[in-house]
Amino acid sequence: MLCDIFRRLRFGPIEAYQYVGFGSVAFVDFRLFHRTLGITEMTSIEDAAPEEEDRFSRNTPFEGINLIFGKSLKVLPKLNFAKPTIIWLDYDDVLSKSMTTDLSSVARDIESGSFIGVTLPVGFFAEGPGRIKIFSKLKGDFPEYISDDAKPSMMDGPRFAEFGRTVLGAALQKALGDSDAGKSQELQRSAIQICNFRYKDGAPMATFGWVVVAEEDKSKFEASKFDALSFIRTDNKYFTIKIPLITPLEVREMERKLPNLEAEESLSWIPLEEREAFLNIYRYLPFFAPMEA
Repeated sequence: MLCDIFRRLRFGPIEAYQYVGFGSVAFVDFRLFHRTLGITEMTSIEDAAPEEEDRFSRNTPFEGINLIFGKSLKVLPKLNFAKPTIIWLDYDDVLSKSMTTDLSSVARDIESGSFIGVTLPVGFFAEGPGRIKIFSKLKGDFPEYISDDAKPSMMDGPRFAEFGRTVLGAALQKALGDSDAGKSQELQRSAIQICNFRYKDGAPMATFGWVVVAEEDKSKFEASKFDALSFIRTDNKYFTIKIPLITPLEVREMERKLPNLEAEESLSWIPLEEREAFLNIYRYLPFFAPMEA
């Protein structure tokens, strides 16, 4: 899905972009973006223990990847963002002040036409001491958003993810505005949200994404026609990525009937919920080859 978004960027050749991410030991995103988009300038930030560094280095899929060990808080301010960039900050931890600090570091110099993505877990503690501890930390980190008399219940359900989207988006907009103060109106940048994904990867997760656009480049953003993609979300309405529970046989049968899966009577034996989920994301599902013993 992200690759489809990046292919639509009309600010310059996509292969001329640089990619910055947290590759982890598998570097899945790096492999994908290099092979499908042709991006060769890549930087992976890894917060790994010293004894793990050799493993990360040996798993680097391409020699051109700039592998930097350290925390993003310290690494990001040292990187050069004065060129078209795709950056995906894929966090393992829940929302914190350090994430807004990371966005401020990136926003200072990032080029118009760049994409900034943030992924983070959004499952708030339902009970136990962790619930109070995390909520107290959120109040300390973001007092402008949480009143003194607020209760942890304000983060229950999908509200924690929405809180994260609001806080991160506002931090990014403020950082861009502060950095561009004094520039001409044509050069002033803003962040336009195009991603608001929710899904489960063991725990509930969310991915938010923005395109940074200078006023003089608004026509290039419009020419990208992101709204032609069914999963684009520009506000608090999110797109749920649901992997359908279906068999290889059901996949083949549904592919033959695309795109009219919901009304197709011959497919009534496949649950409607699974047909709808398949229709939403079938282009992005991996291919599976059946294997018989």
